[in-house]
Amino acid sequence: KVEFTQTRRLTSLKSTIRQRGVLWVDHRKGTRFRWQTGDPPRTIVTRVDDELLVVRPRSMQYEKSPAGESNSSMAILAGGFPRSWDEFQRKYQLLEVRSQDGSNRISVQPRGQLSRGVRVLSFVTGSAKGILQSIDVTLRDGSSQKIVFDRVVTDPQTNDALFEPDLTGYRATNFK
Repeated sequence: KVEFTQTRRLTSLKSTIRQRGVLWVDHRKGTRFRWQTGDPPRTIVTRVDDELLVVRPRSMQYEKSPAGESNSSMAILAGGFPRSWDEFQRKYQLLEVRSQDGSNRISVQPRGQLSRGVRVLSFVTGSAKGILQSIDVTLRDGSSQKIVFDRVVTDPQTNDALFEPDLTGYRATNFK
């Protein structure tokens, strides 16, 4: 469980959007992922196996898609961080590794379907222990996101409902 602060800069807006949120990742039962911003949640993104679900509780709408076919930055994050060098090379083209001010910035270009929406994805780790501290995303339209990890809880209590929200009363839509 990771508590984070997300700062978004959109090309269509003059001001920045800052939101707090929570990320859960569970590899014990396949690839399970939940990202939510706001409290109460304004947006929820989950991944269970190969399905990506985006839920907007305020408007009572949701969108489902195969995880591998989405071009959103959430699909990249929901796919998890590679567990081997071979998997890393399959998912990303390495652009640059730079050390600066006690951290390492690993900049990559996603490969395949995921590269359509994302120009550069940067993982920022602490130099001493290599722990992921933040993720920066530059989208093809010039928009950007910076996701800073504020607090990490290892082995939190989770349940299936966290990763599989009840969609009773929600309407299917296409958010594009």
